[in-house]
Formats: sequence, structure tokens, C-alpha cells
Amino acid sequence: MSSLFSREGWRAGLFWGWIVISCVPVGGSADVSPSPGRTFSFRIRGEPETLDWNRAHSPVEAALLMNLMEGLVAIDSQLQVIPALAESWEVAPDRKTYTFKLRAGVRWSDGVELKAKDFIYSWKRLLAPMTVASYAYFLFDIVGAQAFHEGKVQDFQQVGVKALDDRTLEVRLSRPVAHWISIPAFWVTFPMRQDVVEKYGSGWEAPGRMVNLGPFSLVSHEFGSKFVLKSNPHYSGPRGNLDTVIAQIIPDDDEAFARFEEHKLDLLTEISKLDLKKVKKKSEFKVFSHLKTAYLGFLINKYPVSQVKLRRAIAMSLDRSQLSGPLSPLQGEPQSASSFVPPGMLGYSKELGLSFNPVQAQKELRSSGLDLTRPIQLEYLLPNWDHSVAIGNWIRDQLRKNLGILVKLSPMENKLFRNELELHGAPMFDASWTADYPDPDNFLSVFLGASGNNRSFWKSPQYDQILEKAREESNPKRREILYWELQLILQERDVVMVPLYYESNLALVSTRAKNVQLNPLDFLYLRSVDVLP
Repeated sequence: MSSLFSREGWRAGLFWGWIVISCVPVGGSADVSPSPGRTFSFRIRGEPETLDWNRAHSPVEAALLMNLMEGLVAIDSQLQVIPALAESWEVAPDRKTYTFKLRAGVRWSDGVELKAKDFIYSWKRLLAPMTVASYAYFLFDIVGAQAFHEGKVQDFQQVGVKALDDRTLEVRLSRPVAHWISIPAFWVTFPMRQDVVEKYGSGWEAPGRMVNLGPFSLVSHEFGSKFVLKSNPHYSGPRGNLDTVIAQIIPDDDEAFARFEEHKLDLLTEISKLDLKKVKKKSEFKVFSHLKTAYLGFLINKYPVSQVKLRRAIAMSLDRSQLSGPLSPLQGEPQSASSFVPPGMLGYSKELGLSFNPVQAQKELRSSGLDLTRPIQLEYLLPNWDHSVAIGNWIRDQLRKNLGILVKLSPMENKLFRNELELHGAPMFDASWTADYPDPDNFLSVFLGASGNNRSFWKSPQYDQILEKAREESNPKRREILYWELQLILQERDVVMVPLYYESNLALVSTRAKNVQLNPLDFLYLRSVDVLP
């Protein structure tokens, strides 16, 4: 692969004038039919909130959506942007106009041909205020997109997205953005059929109604139990021999491991609480790179964490060197987090964040102005997954030991947990961020004032301005300095969140399964998987 596709290489290449990008796409011209009866099973932790890809926003949905659908481009295991539904694209000399050429002959699962207008409809719907999409802000760099989302512009023709013909999509940005070519790889930007959505309304994504473009189609869903996907006969790309994919809903790690050992699962991810001694075949244990930071989130308009000195005290009372207790023996000594941006990305630093200092934490608490004649009580919202509960117990113990704060844990089923997050009920909550595209902007844009993923109720015009400046900066070193400045605001000045640890993606993969792909963005691709009988 040419240097044009390296993280800095393709950015530098944009200055050379119009550039045509084309190489072997995710879905090529070969059509290899799967062998009948070949089934692959994997675990998801809970019920997805939705399979409407404009609105989906969690890893639970991602595991399904990345196999039901495809985007204009994809991101491979080396974090390179490669063609997918677009066979090529051109970038204007000013780096503000992208022109995508769709592959010929791509068909939806009902046989209807993919057209550029399907992207127009999807992106209009993503930006529409009524959709209430957490990721609408991903498109705000497009001319007029944010104004349309905020209702300041009613006519979508004023937004910089146009179908030049059935196979050509033009996108105009309001300014150059170094990472923008990665955005169309993310599921919220995937195309969508207007006729299907309008026919079925809010239930269009149900089995038997959804139409899709990926290697598998949704055929059934048993609530709380499983999703069943079958091979999509209209998928034209190369694929392995799978006929059926089953996503089993298993919140409990011990139960999931038992099913794996009984050969009822072929893939088990997020096994950070599993003892390696229990694994019978050591060759089945895999470690995948993962751009993920787990953190403690604050709802900063919720008393008493509305007091920044209390948030500072909490941050300094957490001894992250002790995280090896609640985390997996597989990981050994976990890597405690300093910066929100994880290792391997521009903007990571070991020097950021408030260090463990219980003496200073007590001083911050005493100077907070809060009534300390009785213990402060705080609720901590979290999903009822073993891993999250273990971390919640650790946070509760640390705050009780070092600050005398009493923490009530509120573990919930994943879908209910997500709903409660939206209701903004608890002052502290379990949180993590996995990169959606391989750029630090993806982490730091979470806390933009207009971000649908900013659940802290914190806004800072200064923060927003610095991030916008970083997006336009082409010099990597100057960008990095801006990223450090942003994290100082987040973690030390305003203490909106407390990074806890960086997490690898630990998994068990059955020896009967070959070519399982789980990239650092936690995108699970099953299109190339082969399984032995």
C-alpha cells in the first residue's frame, strides 16, 4: 500500500492538487458463495438500543452494524483508509471538496441498486433535529450542516452534499479538516433507503423490513437472547464460507466463557475479568490492539459534583496504580491512564492529569464549601457487566477510604443504562471511549458543546475554539500542543472527567475460525471468516 494511505502520508498528499484514490475495495468483484450450514457465533453484552445506524452510538450495536452495512470507505487493521462502497475519490487542491465515485453494480439486499441519493437521504436524516442523533456533529464540517441541524437553515440543498449523478457524490467542507476522509467509514454515515424508512416508520430496522448492503442480513431477533444473520445473496464482495452469524446476548462473563468452552461460541471479546488458567487451549487467547480509554464521567450541573473542587478531590483520591485488583489477571499490571487520548495517538502524554494525592484531595474537599458534617453521598451509574461492576466497586472503595465519600452503585442492563444516561440522573457514571476514526480529534470532540456524545452538561467556548483550531492545523507538532492544552482544560482545570485506564481488546477465538478481523477501532468484520466443520 502506498504512502499516500499512511496517517500523515495521505494528508500531505492532499496538497498535490486533485488526487484520485483507488485500490482494492472492501467489497470487490468476486462472488464466493458460502458453504451451506457454516455458522459463526459471538457474544454481545446486552440488547442494542437500536439498529437504526443514524442513531446507534455504542459498541453493542457496532458489532452487528459493521456486518450488516458498509460505508463509502473502510478502515483496515493498520488504520488505513481504503475504498468500500466508493471505488475511488478525488480531493480538491483546497482540501475542501471530496468527490466519491460509487462502485458499479452494488445492490441492496432486496436487489435494488445503490445510488448516491441514498447517502443524501441518510445524511439529511442524521442531521435532522427530529432524529436526535448523538453523532450528528460528525458531519458539522460540511458546509451548512450544523446550521441545518440547529434549524437555522431549512433547505437541505444549502448543505454541501450533492448527488452529481447516480454514482457520484460530492461533499463540500467549510474548511480543510485533516482527518475528514475517515468520517465516512463510521456507521452513522452509511447510506439508507428513503422508501423503506417511510414505508415502515420507526420499525424499519426490524427483521424482514431492514434492507442492507453488507455481507449478512438480519433475519431474526429474540429479545434478550440473540440476533440471527444470514448470508446476503446480493453482496458482491469476496467473503468466507459463513452462511449464518449468531450474536448471542450474554451479559455474564462466566456464562459466556462456559458457552465458549462448550463450543457454543466462536468468539468471545471483552474478557478482562477472565482468569487465563481457565482457558483450556492457550492458542485461542488473542490480544487485539484497541484505541480505548475508560474514564469516570461527571454530570457537572448535578449537586454536589457541580463543585469543581469536589471533582478535583475525587480525581486525586483514585490510586490508579491499584487497578490491577479489579482488572484482569490476563493483563497483568494494567496501564493506568494519564491523558484522555490513548497511547499510539498524537496528543497522548504521561504527564497529563491530576496525580494520586490523598492529602491534597482532602484539602480540596475541605475548601469546596460543601457541608462536611455528614458524609457526602453520590450515585454512580453503570452497566451490570462484571467488568464495570468491578471497577465501580473499586471507585466506591477508593472514595470511602481516601475522602469518606459514600458511593451508591446503580448497575443496570445495558439498554436501561443508556436510557438513564440520556435522562442525566446520576452525578457520576461509568464511561469509556473507543476511537471511531484514528485521530485524537475523535476523543476530544466528545466534549464539544454541540456534541451529542457530551453527557456531562459541560460547555466551554474556549475549548471549542481550540479544538476547531487544531482541526485546521496541518503541522503535527502544533496540533499536538493544542491537544495537550485541551486535555489540561478537561482533566485539570475543569475536571470534567477522570481517565482511569487504557484497555486492550482481549479475546478468545475458536481454533475452527480463521481470518477473524477486529481492528483497533473495535470494528468486527466477519466477511472474510472461514470456519471448519
